[in-house]
This record gives sequence, structure tokens and C-alpha cells, in this order.
Amino acid sequence: MAVASLCLAVWVAVVARAQDKVQLTGQWSYNQVQSDDAQKKVDDARQNSKAQRSGGGGYPGGGMGRIGLGIPGIGGIGGGRGGHAGHGSSVSSQEWDRLAADPEYLRIDQRSDQVVVIDDSHRAQTFYPDGKKHDDKDPNGNKISTQASWEGGALVAETKLPQKQHLTQTFRVSDDGKQLYVISQFEAPSLNGPLSIRRVFDFTKTTAPAK
Repeated sequence: MAVASLCLAVWVAVVARAQDKVQLTGQWSYNQVQSDDAQKKVDDARQNSKAQRSGGGGYPGGGMGRIGLGIPGIGGIGGGRGGHAGHGSSVSSQEWDRLAADPEYLRIDQRSDQVVVIDDSHRAQTFYPDGKKHDDKDPNGNKISTQASWEGGALVAETKLPQKQHLTQTFRVSDDGKQLYVISQFEAPSLNGPLSIRRVFDFTKTTAPAK
């Protein structure tokens, strides 16, 4: 009886570990119908930001590099759509635009020690899900750091950005493996609360490992 219980406990632990590292590999096409309206959410957050309501000055068009899926300051997923005039916020015009940008597809290569995400503009972002902080610099030379790990069957990456801004990205596959849910939560001192955008992608095909 004791041996059987021990075997059961080991089996449960193995299954739990396997579930913690679900397979994200594949090409995923953007599902606009099931996704949040990113542009509307960004517009609402922008209009309700503390700096906008107080009439403070912004820095229009400054930007911090290529972003998408809400990734300010790092060369990552999806391209921006160009800046507008500033709207009085510590979040730049380009950053707002990039937070609203929806990539047509994502190609993901999950390896034992890293997860590489490539968007429709062939821009790549690499996550190291070891729970450790990995430092990098944005195109302006500002320090950023990302910490990624597997949590409850999802890949969660937290990035600390300049201007006390913070981005959390969660990648989770549906139970049937046919959809990928990507939630981007952006926080900044000028916002009244976190800006959360949920994007849905449909599985298209398996892909060869990224080079």
C-alpha cells in the first residue's frame, strides 16, 4: 500500500511538472473577433490617465523602440503605427500606439531553456523561463530587466521598464491546444490602474525551430 501511494505521488508530481510547461510551439494567427479591442482600451486609458486629466506635458513621438502586444522599450512583438501629438502623459505617443498594435500572427519556438516569439514583422523576443532576471537595454540605452517562469501551465514574463513602468505578459494555450491567449498588462505611474489587453490567436501549423 505504501509503495502504491509513493508511486501515485511521483506520478502526480510528474504530471504537474508537465502541465507547468505546456507546448507553445507553432504558428498562431490573430483572432480579432475573440480578442479585446486594444485600440479602444488604449484610448480609454490614455484619456483617463492622471497626466492627461491634469493637463501635464508629455513627450510626443519619443518612443522607446519597437514594441507590440504591449511591449514598450524592447525589440519585440509587433510594430508600431507611428506617433500622434502628445496627450500629456508620461507614456509617450509611440508607446500608446504600439500598445494598441495587433500582430497578424506569432511564431513560437519553445526550447528547453528559452521561448522565442517572432511576430509578423520578423521581430523576435526571447524569454528565459528560469525565474531569474535577465537585463537588457532598449534602443535608447535604458536598462530593462525581464523575469520569466512557468506558472500554472502558462508562461509569465515580467519586464521592468524605464519611467517606473512595468509590463506583465502571460502566454497560455487552451485545453484543446487550438488557441493561444496572450494577456498584456501594462502599468505606469500616470495611469489610474493597470491597462490589460487580452489577445486570442488560433493555431495554424507547426513550425520549424527558429534559427
